Amino acid sequence: MKENLNEFTLEDLKERRIKLQKDFRVFRFNKMMGQLENTLKIRETRREIARINTILREYELNIRVIS
Repeated sequence: MKENLNEFTLEDLKERRIKLQKDFRVFRFNKMMGQLENTLKIRETRREIARINTILREYELNIRVIS
């Protein structure tokens, strides 16, 4: 999951966030059912979503410029 998010386009970031949100829901459900072996995936996914949200917000506030 350690990819350079700065190299993604705006649309790629939005698609990746949607995919990660779906994965996050699956991980949480599997944890409740006792089927998730690596619970660290939940934390990593949540943090990756937060990183993407931060970058998207920076674009909204024109802190980052679309290149």
